[in-house]
Amino acid sequence: MLVSICAAFNRLAGGGRNIDRRKSVPAAAAPSTSSKLSLKIRFGASHGLLGNSMKGPQRFVVNNIYTDRFLPDCREVYRDIIYEWEDQFCATANLTITDSQGPRRLREGIIVRTMMKLPGIRRLAKACDLLLLAESKSLYFALTPHVWDLFSTGCNVIPIVIDYWKTVDFNKFCLGYNNCPLVLISSLEALHFLKDNACPLNLHHFPLSLPDKYRIATGNIFHKTYDVLIPGRSNPVLMEFMRRYAQEHPSIEYLYPSGPAAEQAYVSNKTGVVGIFKDRQGYMNLLKTAKIGFYSTPGIDGGEGRTGGFNPVTPRLFELLSAGCHVLARYPDNDDTTFFQLNEICPSIDSYEAFTAKLEAALESPPPTQRNSDYLKQHYTSTRIALLNQILLDYR
Repeated sequence: MLVSICAAFNRLAGGGRNIDRRKSVPAAAAPSTSSKLSLKIRFGASHGLLGNSMKGPQRFVVNNIYTDRFLPDCREVYRDIIYEWEDQFCATANLTITDSQGPRRLREGIIVRTMMKLPGIRRLAKACDLLLLAESKSLYFALTPHVWDLFSTGCNVIPIVIDYWKTVDFNKFCLGYNNCPLVLISSLEALHFLKDNACPLNLHHFPLSLPDKYRIATGNIFHKTYDVLIPGRSNPVLMEFMRRYAQEHPSIEYLYPSGPAAEQAYVSNKTGVVGIFKDRQGYMNLLKTAKIGFYSTPGIDGGEGRTGGFNPVTPRLFELLSAGCHVLARYPDNDDTTFFQLNEICPSIDSYEAFTAKLEAALESPPPTQRNSDYLKQHYTSTRIALLNQILLDYR
C-alpha cells in the first residue's frame, strides 16, 4: 500500500517520466559530432569515459537537465549564463532540456506545501521519494539552495548549487538534500564550510565557468572605446576610488550601471546614458568596448549581509577577461580566490595609490589578449563537463 501511495504522490508531483514537459532549445556552441560526449550511460562503471562503451558495475543514467527558463519569474538577465551552461551541457553530452514547470506545478503548490506542515508527512514524502529511486537522473542548476522538499531535492536529481551563502540554514540544507545521490557546490569556500561542519551529504566541488562560445583567441582584435566599465553591482570602495580619480583627471571616461538590474542601463560620466543592454549578446559586446573592467567578490565592503561573508569567484570575472579587459579587483584571500589564482591575473587593490598605479598602467597597455586567453583555458564550460564526467565515473 505504501508503494501505491508513493507512486500516486510521485505522479501528483510530476516526478519521473509521468509528465513529459521536454522542449527543444537551440544548442549553444555545439561541437562537431565527432567531439560529442554522451552522459546517457550508466555511471559508476569500473572503467571508461563518457561516450565509450562501458562494462562492469553500473549505477544510473543521466538523461536530462531541468531548466527554469520557461518560468515567467526566472527571466532576469543574470540567469542567462545558467541557460547557456545548460545549452552547452546538452549540446556536448546529448542531454535533453526539460521544462521544470511540470514537476514544480503540484509538488511546490500550496496544497502540497500545506500538507507538508502536517506531522509526519514530510518524513513520509522523503521515504516515498527513496522508494521511487530510478535509474534515470536529472541535472539541475540551482541558483540558490532549495532547503525544502522541492522537485530538485529528490533522489533522482543531481543539483548544482550556484550560490550557497553562509546565511543558509545549515540543518535545513542537509535535510533538504539528503536524498540526492550527489550535491555539487560551486564555491570551494562554501564546500569546506559544509564539510567542516560535518554535513552528511555527498558533496563535490563544481566551480563556475564561462561558456565556450565566448572563448577568446590570441588573434582577437578589440576596438576599445571607453576607459573603464563597472559591470553589474559596483563595489563601493572601487567606485569611490574611481570618482576621486575622475575628479583629479577629468578626461577619463567610465561607464556604470544605473536603475533596476533588469534594465541593465549603462551611463557615461561624460555623455549620460549609453544604452540599455537587456540581452546577453549586447551586454557581452559592451564589455569588449572597455579597456578596463572592475571586479569584486560579492561578500566584502558591505556585501557581508547578503552572503554571510562568503566570497565566491563569479563568472563576471571570466566575462571581462574574455572581452579583452584589464581587470582592477577587490577580494579577500580565501579558498575560492586561491583556487582561481586571482592574485596572478588581477591582484586585489587595497589603497587609492595602488588603484591609481594599476589604472594608469592598464590605460597605457594594449588588451592583454594572450594572458587572458591562457588563464581562461582552465575555466571554460567544456572543462567543467569533463570534471562532471570524472565525478560521475568516480561515484560510489
